[in-house]
Parts: sequence; C-alpha cells; structure tokens
Amino acid sequence: MTKSNRASAPSLHKASSHALQLDDDFCNLKQALRAVACLEGLLSPVHRAAHYEEFSFEPGDLRALVALINAELVRCTEPVDSSIRSLRKALKHKVH
Repeated sequence: MTKSNRASAPSLHKASSHALQLDDDFCNLKQALRAVACLEGLLSPVHRAAHYEEFSFEPGDLRALVALINAELVRCTEPVDSSIRSLRKALKHKVH
C-alpha cells in the first residue's frame, strides 16, 4: 500500500462514518417532519365526510404542541447540519 493510500484510508473511514451519522440524523429529521404533516392534516383535513369526528382544541394546547414540534425540528436539524459539515470536511481532506 502506498503512503498516499495509507493516508487516505483514515479520511475515507471518517467520511464513511460521517455519512452514516448523516443518514441517521436525516431519518430523525424526517420523523419530526412527519409530526408536522400529521398536525397539518389534523387541523385541515382534505376531505370531510358527512360523519367526520369533530375535534375540540384549546389554543394553549395547540401552541404547546406546535412549540414541541418546533423544538424537535430544531433538535433534529442541528445534527444534520453538523453531520453535513463534518462530511464535507472529511471529504475535503480526502480530495487534498
């Protein structure tokens, strides 16, 4: 194995590790986005049948739910951003 190949192996392993972490972080973000879609569907159903159930929400309850979903989105977005930056850095070292 040449010196160049030995030097790039750790960088390639690091990039691979960051890519796996990014995949995990993105899956968590998709789950949080599903919660947003669920809330949107709950608040504005596309088709209302004659026998649909009525829901009664207090504004404070909805604010709490939206605040929780927003906090989860932020919590899930930050690791994705960090993973992308780490992956870019690892790949930059691989190229150079």
